[in-house]
Amino acid sequence: MSFLASISLTSGRTLAAVVVLTALSLVAGAYLLPRYAPSRFPRPKRHWFARTVVVLVPILLVASAGALIANRSLGIVKTSGDLGKLIQSSVVGSEAQSGGEVTIGNQSIDPSALDASFTRTDDGMLVATWTGPTSGITLPVYVIAPRDYSPTDGKTYAVIELLHGYPGEADGTTQGAQVQQALDDAVDAGIIPPTIVVAPSLSVDEEAHDCADIEGRPPVYTWAAHEVPAMIRHNFPNTTGNRDAWMIGGFSAGAYCAVWTALRTPETFGAAASLSGYDTQIEGQMTNQGDQYLADNTLSTMLANRTPDGMRIYAMAAGDDVVGGAYTALKMAAAVRPPDTVTTDVPPTGGHAGPLWREHIPTMLAWWGSSDRVANAVGAAPTAQTAQASEAYASIVPVTTVTHTESSTGPNGRVTLALLALLSVVFVLIAWRYAATWQVVADARDEATDSTSRFCRSASARVFAAIPRPWGTLAAYCARLVALTLAAFACASLIGVCGNMAGGFYTTWSSVGQTIVDSLH
Repeated sequence: MSFLASISLTSGRTLAAVVVLTALSLVAGAYLLPRYAPSRFPRPKRHWFARTVVVLVPILLVASAGALIANRSLGIVKTSGDLGKLIQSSVVGSEAQSGGEVTIGNQSIDPSALDASFTRTDDGMLVATWTGPTSGITLPVYVIAPRDYSPTDGKTYAVIELLHGYPGEADGTTQGAQVQQALDDAVDAGIIPPTIVVAPSLSVDEEAHDCADIEGRPPVYTWAAHEVPAMIRHNFPNTTGNRDAWMIGGFSAGAYCAVWTALRTPETFGAAASLSGYDTQIEGQMTNQGDQYLADNTLSTMLANRTPDGMRIYAMAAGDDVVGGAYTALKMAAAVRPPDTVTTDVPPTGGHAGPLWREHIPTMLAWWGSSDRVANAVGAAPTAQTAQASEAYASIVPVTTVTHTESSTGPNGRVTLALLALLSVVFVLIAWRYAATWQVVADARDEATDSTSRFCRSASARVFAAIPRPWGTLAAYCARLVALTLAAFACASLIGVCGNMAGGFYTTWSSVGQTIVDSLH
């Protein structure tokens, strides 16, 4: 059982194994179908069940391959055991018992407790599994440094802390968003000053992670807002402690937490970035604290009620994001008071998916470097002019209104759903009921039996029988293989579109294609 739970769901080998099994199931299914035709199998219930299995197995395998491809794009679920826990949590519901928010505060920490041993991963990131001395949380913390980083290079480094969403993990999200490449390019071009990126894991258990310290739950706020920054400054002594050169950003649920954390911890963070975030928390135990608590912790309300101190916020979300990220950006922009600022970036399409975030990581970096406050805080050369002249900065789409549109033929469209449902029914009916009879009969007695079967009243069998052997046999086999393949891919696509509509992820076929291309690399 431990082996089954440890199967990697992000490995190319796992994907390759599922693809091979899919091909074998199609090849074998096309061969087995005639063996369960009515004339060959006199017991209807048994041959119905057997043909159902022959058709169903390829459908499930194709759907599994598609799910693995989508999962590989951001490393959302790492192992089959993690998937099982996620499904159990979603089906059974939260088992976590919690009370209200507690205040732990920024307690003094013994410097020796901040020691962490970083090693380099196969992907080039630095990682340390570390225990927070106050929170008691033991999780990996990943660091992405510029290609020429050295603790003794005489430079002072700014810091960006990135928070992943739920479900998801720090390493998969940053790798899928290609943060390393974007960071190197921005530093090399002088768009931002020397900077490292820190990505702590927030997955304290199988439940949706919190932003706040909730009684009875691991104190994630203390971990992300106080302990991780202290640990980074201790182990990377050439990083600055100046808030103007510290930004916290996040993706989806992590985006809400990032802005919330920045507003709660302005002494550490002078900027925040929200990529497809929410205005009000919709996950975790913060949602169980009552309507007034949620209202008080709505980001736009927090911005309106705080004492402005120059906090800079970058709020990006696609206009067709069904989660409402674009409206969140507008609400924050309407609520902010100078000298705090909110820069909205609302491209018309992109959904709530990895390709959108990967595309806008360079934009986020250019926006951050567009103020010389960052460069001044680390004593680096000014970056504002270079950043503002960059292509990434020019791609920002500031808006004052959002009109949510939805393409009926997109991967979340109703026309697409209806068409795939129709195709699935047609192709499954052909594969299950008729394709089994597409064969060249062995003798006249079999032909007579076939001709009297109510499942074989079409002329299709006679067409194959009219072709000289062995070409007729090969043609019949290929026809069965095509029918079974079409049924499998149509049904798997239908399953994928239903899942996409439920989650609100992809809104364009180009983003789906980009995910497939990236996952296969």
